[in-house]
Amino acid sequence: MKLFTTLALATLTVAAGSASAVPTFTTGGTALANEGLVTSVAGATTINFNDGLLPSNYTGAVFTSNHPSYAAQPPNDMTAFYSVGVSDGQITPGVATFNGGLSYFGFYMGSPDTYNSVVFTMGDNSTVILSGSEIAAMGGVSPNGDQSVGLYVNAWAGAGAKFTSIAFHSPNQNAFESDNHAYITAVPEPETYAMLLAGLGLLGFMLRRKSS
Repeated sequence: MKLFTTLALATLTVAAGSASAVPTFTTGGTALANEGLVTSVAGATTINFNDGLLPSNYTGAVFTSNHPSYAAQPPNDMTAFYSVGVSDGQITPGVATFNGGLSYFGFYMGSPDTYNSVVFTMGDNSTVILSGSEIAAMGGVSPNGDQSVGLYVNAWAGAGAKFTSIAFHSPNQNAFESDNHAYITAVPEPETYAMLLAGLGLLGFMLRRKSS
């Protein structure tokens, strides 16, 4: 009985854990080329903030128009946008939480600065930080807050891994503006289903033995 219990718990533990994976990041088109305001990743769901409301799984602020003194719309983006900072209703960090986890997350951002950063929390509670300087370098631009520059950032969690939250940071000053957040919900791999079923089968066998 003890052996079966150990095997069942081990199976469930392995199934619940996520494989070790390193996220990958890319940038899409730039606003300088008048493209790349939305994701090009097939199957992604986009949050465009166009209703002017903050989604229930987000903290931060949504603005419906440009505010040059504290929150400028990302270039070529004439709709409502998401912003984090230190004044006028903004907070930092602004966090988006996804209970089921994501395999992909993307966002369009304007005017990358050195003090901007995005922190991705993984399913195993580890974190990966993507700095404004790294984003700018991927897009081949300078992290100097140029409001004519925008980039679409793509993040993939990696095989067997997932993002559970994404935190947008703009410490000590305004702002970090973004829009058209896109995501794909993480789907358990077939091996995970098989291990869960095996664990449940062992638990069922133990319960039958105990009842008899």
